[in-house]
Amino acid sequence: MKSLPEITQALNAIRALLDTDVSTAIIEDVQTKLIQLTQIMGLSAETMASAKKLVDEKEIEVFVSKSTDMEKFSPSVQVRFLKAHCKDESAIYEYAERLNASITHSINSMIQVISLYKTELQNSMKQ
Repeated sequence: MKSLPEITQALNAIRALLDTDVSTAIIEDVQTKLIQLTQIMGLSAETMASAKKLVDEKEIEVFVSKSTDMEKFSPSVQVRFLKAHCKDESAIYEYAERLNASITHSINSMIQVISLYKTELQNSMKQ
């Protein structure tokens, strides 16, 4: 599993790829971007797993160190207490999830552009 700096570095690399613009008029650029997105899916999944592990480890740490304080509260308050103490780790995990979803949506968009290009090419050959 990745450390926090490694997770941050991976998230930055994923974000940089997602932020790279592609001209849909140049089909080769679309194909290249699609390949890059599919290649980075593994890194994204690994980063999500590492970020989730960070959250879990922080929850255990907080629970162990604050268990006597938490015993006074109801279970729902205990959950909120844990979430409050794990907010940074949870934010990193949520960001990793959102980037992963962005990769999936971007891949779907690229596939639609390629499909549209193929249809236009076929229609132009019929004329």
